[in-house]
Amino acid sequence: MRKSLIVILILFTHLGVAQLTVKPIVKNEAIKSRSSSVKVVNDASLPFWDDFSITTGSPDSIRIWGTDTTRQWNYELSKNVFVNSTLAINPPSFNVVTFDGLDENGAFHAGTDIGLADELVSDTIDLQGRANVVLSFYWQAGGNVEIPEAGDSLRLQFYDPLNENNPWNTVWVKDGGELESDQDSVFTQDSVHVSSQFLTQKFAFRFQSFGDKDGPFDAWHLDWIYLNENRFNDDLYYVDRGLTGQLTSPLTPFKSMPTNQFKADESEFSGDQTVRAFNLDDRFQPTDYVLVIRNENDNSLIDMVSFAGKDPLINNPDPLRVTEDRIILLDELDLSAIPNEDSIVISSEVYLGNSDDLFLDGTQIDLKINDTLRTEYLLHNYYAFDDGTAEYAAGTNIDGAQVAVEYWLEVEDTLTHVDIHFPNIDPISAGTLIELRVFRNLNSEPVRSQDITVMTATKIDEFTRYKLSNPIVLSDTFYIGYEQSINDYIGIGFDASNAEAAEHIYENRTGQWEQNVRLKGALMIRPVFADVSDITLNADKEDLTTKVYPNPTTGIVSIESDYSAITLVDFSGKIWFKEIAKRTHDFTSLQAGLYLLTIHTKQGDQTIKIIKK
Repeated sequence: MRKSLIVILILFTHLGVAQLTVKPIVKNEAIKSRSSSVKVVNDASLPFWDDFSITTGSPDSIRIWGTDTTRQWNYELSKNVFVNSTLAINPPSFNVVTFDGLDENGAFHAGTDIGLADELVSDTIDLQGRANVVLSFYWQAGGNVEIPEAGDSLRLQFYDPLNENNPWNTVWVKDGGELESDQDSVFTQDSVHVSSQFLTQKFAFRFQSFGDKDGPFDAWHLDWIYLNENRFNDDLYYVDRGLTGQLTSPLTPFKSMPTNQFKADESEFSGDQTVRAFNLDDRFQPTDYVLVIRNENDNSLIDMVSFAGKDPLINNPDPLRVTEDRIILLDELDLSAIPNEDSIVISSEVYLGNSDDLFLDGTQIDLKINDTLRTEYLLHNYYAFDDGTAEYAAGTNIDGAQVAVEYWLEVEDTLTHVDIHFPNIDPISAGTLIELRVFRNLNSEPVRSQDITVMTATKIDEFTRYKLSNPIVLSDTFYIGYEQSINDYIGIGFDASNAEAAEHIYENRTGQWEQNVRLKGALMIRPVFADVSDITLNADKEDLTTKVYPNPTTGIVSIESDYSAITLVDFSGKIWFKEIAKRTHDFTSLQAGLYLLTIHTKQGDQTIKIIKK
């Protein structure tokens, strides 16, 4: 396999590769699959249908995927595939199931480097006495992951319980060497007729991927798997109008931002959102859309916009190639009603406004379950390009390499902390020292540098909050980043869902800063701000044993504490004094104003405001 191949999203690291590269991490096993009574009734039966739109992380194991433990399969065989909304390109409906070289925890598969990687196994289904049974499905090769090559394959097998020597029979296979030019970006629908030998009481089917087993390589994506009787091979149009992809943020390009920054200039943020939709039928669909914006804290309505017949879904001319998607611009949002409060959760929900029920081929399956997308955004005290979920880790493995993320402020604010997500990856970097850096301009020296220790997340998508040794007042554009001092890979959480964040990532491998042009997504590094009046509240009351007087002062300051040294800075971050412990300190040379005095002790640092008269 091509381990050194560079693709748009997935880049794998080897020693000596200094560029910012992406690696696999733990998949989101904290979000378990959810079942829905509208999908199927009781155990797996006809019709058998799943578009994965209401499951996340793992397939729905409760009803239809691999629960029959009386046979030689069960949920354990299906758990390694990954249900997600970001790794495929323009799927027929929200979420797909991805096959790659990673197990359920994002680790490499055990055993040989190349071979059987992932599989998705159905529960047993009684097909005895059924006629004209057809299984159809949509598939894509690669998408936003490495595309399979010759020798890599995805195959479909049917189970024949009467054949003891070879019960699983391959009925369909796609080799990476047979792919057409656009099958890495377009979903293709195939169908397979279930022949009479498989029409038993214990029928089952499974998809298996074969390829590279040690990374996010040779990926295949499946969607809209449908098995039913009384079908024909050309029965491939469905009255399904589905929403897909991601609902873009009204705070674009951010997913979260400080409330005061948003309220400072709401015109800076478009308030528009977009959503992608598919029509899987061959008929014109005059579809309506409704967008609702709520304050999730109290469920109060911020804005609601209806779009009657806006950008209707045109027909799907070829059921074998789903290409006629529509990007819907959800404009005219009024975000001025967002309250001027801290920690506001904005909930955006877009749904198809048509009231008609849409049942699949006269069955109990209601196709409207994929007609709604809902996303939350936070206005609090930090900026985030990421949505809080890391699909991968991004980093370098070169001593001296630097990485930075660009941010900007509408009004002056005080940076006090930096949040970073260090995911579980191989090799483990926990305990490693890196130098956290804050820049006003990447062509000048950082205005703050301090060593921090890499603390790997103990929970899925957990951030570590690092306190700055001294707060710093910032305005306009600034950059948060780090420099590493080892030749081992250090990875930061990487959210692949926000391609617009990619242009705000910079890397420095040779002494020259370069804007990222390869990775598509967001580094999970977040600047955290606080009011100046809150800065002194950085220690518990019982820890405030230090006495500093007089304050305000004309210049001579006494300090009563068991401390080792002090640092005095102004609110621009400029250091005026760094002195060892002594009875008094002379600040008479300072101009009148407000300063921050940090007292360094064995128990930690304590920062106090000092007013120079």
